[in-house]
Amino acid sequence: MIINRNFIILLIVMSFLSCKKKDNVLFNISLQDTYPTSIVEFQDNIFVSLTYSHNEGFVGFADPDRLSLEIKDSRLDSADYYHLIPVHPPNQSLSVTGEILIEIDAPFIFGNGMSETLSYSIRIQDSEMQWSNVVVTPSIIVNK
Repeated sequence: MIINRNFIILLIVMSFLSCKKKDNVLFNISLQDTYPTSIVEFQDNIFVSLTYSHNEGFVGFADPDRLSLEIKDSRLDSADYYHLIPVHPPNQSLSVTGEILIEIDAPFIFGNGMSETLSYSIRIQDSEMQWSNVVVTPSIIVNK
């Protein structure tokens, strides 16, 4: 009787230990390149090249109204959001890596000066509503 009770307790403990919260999702982005870093306002767009890896592939949304790319200008309080298409087949989980080239419309100077410096903070939300790490571009000089 004692052996059966110990065996049952051992099974219960093992079942709790084997249940893991799904917090081991790895979603990372890395900044590869930003160009140009000195521009004339209203004329030159900024290009940012990123690489990403997600161990379950949940990058992007099929619904075009779901905005998962966050880009924040360092001079502003709020970020802008954009849509990314899915990079994995529907209802499947697989590890993905890839590259994204982002084109940011030509920034302009807010003040009265002849130039301003800014940077962009970028992150991506996966379809499980988890955010990647944040990457920050190098300083970009905007000239009149």
